[in-house]
Amino acid sequence: MRFGLRELVFVLVLAGLPLGAWWFVFKPNNEQIREARSEIQTKRQKLATLEREKGKIDDLKAETERLRETIEVFNAKLPAEQEVDKVLSKIAELAKQHRLKTRKIRTEKLVHSELYTELPLKMVIVGNFDGYYSFLLDLEKEKRITRVPEMKLLKLRKSEEGLMEATFTLSIFFEPKKKNPNRA
Repeated sequence: MRFGLRELVFVLVLAGLPLGAWWFVFKPNNEQIREARSEIQTKRQKLATLEREKGKIDDLKAETERLRETIEVFNAKLPAEQEVDKVLSKIAELAKQHRLKTRKIRTEKLVHSELYTELPLKMVIVGNFDGYYSFLLDLEKEKRITRVPEMKLLKLRKSEEGLMEATFTLSIFFEPKKKNPNRA
């Protein structure tokens, strides 16, 4: 067999075909595959971040629901403004149950807030200290929100042991009047 120019060109073309295929087909495809893998990796990272954030959102939903329930509990403890007289009568009834005399009840200036209104009451109660202490414990057990920001106790000089006069401020919290949405 003779090896001439024609055979040499044939061998070069035959050897050049895989080189050309690699250069024109495989190399661009490999670059596309690398770019696709890089894009997939980026999207997986974003997906992992979204999954973490989704978990936080589920936690936020549960936390929001828990806070909503807490708000409902506190709203249930705030009487409407028209129910304040019921709360006052309950306080007077508690004082009677503990054999205390109510000498004075004076309302102070209302303290308004967007979510509640506070009605401070200046009270003077006379009676046995044990009865007064039991009165405060029963007042604390009431469903409604109250607080005693100021209290002064004075021992009375009488023959009966433990007789005292309590001057204190009792704040009652209630829902403010709803504004009429039709009026500006």
